[in-house]
Amino acid sequence: MTTSTLPLDLVDLTEVKKALRRRAQRMAEGLHEAKVIVVSNGKGGVGKSSLSATLCAAWSSAGLRTLLIEMDEQGNNGEDLGFNASALSDNGEAQAAAILDGKPLTPTGQARPNLYVVPGGEVLEEIVEELYCQRRLAARSGDPADQLAWMGMYAAALDAVRDQYDVIVLDVAPGSEPLQLQALTAGDLVLIPSKSDPSSRKGLRTVARRFGLARGLNPGLRLLGVVVFASNVSATKVQSNIKDQLTRDLQGAAPVFEQTIRHVESAAVACRTAGKTPQELRSSKDIDTSLRRSVRALAGDYQSLAIEIMQAKAALDQDS
Repeated sequence: MTTSTLPLDLVDLTEVKKALRRRAQRMAEGLHEAKVIVVSNGKGGVGKSSLSATLCAAWSSAGLRTLLIEMDEQGNNGEDLGFNASALSDNGEAQAAAILDGKPLTPTGQARPNLYVVPGGEVLEEIVEELYCQRRLAARSGDPADQLAWMGMYAAALDAVRDQYDVIVLDVAPGSEPLQLQALTAGDLVLIPSKSDPSSRKGLRTVARRFGLARGLNPGLRLLGVVVFASNVSATKVQSNIKDQLTRDLQGAAPVFEQTIRHVESAAVACRTAGKTPQELRSSKDIDTSLRRSVRALAGDYQSLAIEIMQAKAALDQDS
């Protein structure tokens, strides 16, 4: 599609601009609570979806009212939480309807007690197409506000529901710049999963660049930290080197969390196959004895990380 054939039925961004102004006013008055966590990396295969689903399950089981929004066409959260074959799975239809019709982001239901989900899926392609059109149209505008407003469609949809939840997690597709910019404009804190390989670190730097662009519309956005995935827990020196490299990449802009997530392929496959998090699977009677120790260790990693992330968030809240 070229800019000369833009559709005439683009979403009207008038209400989006109003919502962004309301948010800016709340921030100025100190009334904006940081609760929207963006989980993102510019590269796939770094543990993003598993991290999002497992953290949300941990926080909801601790009594926090949690909303998980999967801004990803792959729909992996449905596998991780075991709701793909249920009425909760809608292939992204509810999410697309909310964004394209200017309505609040309404969950399809609860995947766990206190854990509400807005699934992703192939229907999100309609959102991405709309965002590309909006960005092209905005590029023609001489108004700086118009040039940025297209990035605020998710922020406006979240504005209507954010007070209903204690924590909101946006699990964002790695290859979609428009969706990442939407998430970063809507978010308060950014959590970046990364492996140690150069490609993963390049994806981290991609998010950092987009972070800078989104702050033009969302100056309160902050980096929460980086989670190192697929590390060998027995190789302490290797872990230290990974963290040093990532810290240099970020130029001290965000911490690398002490708790890493070990690579145990058999345990990860067992969890996704069962549609359960490691914390849930470790107590299952159906788990193979040979897997139990690995699953328990992986569950411990995630549980410690969930606590460390909330401690880091609390520290940032105190500093703000």
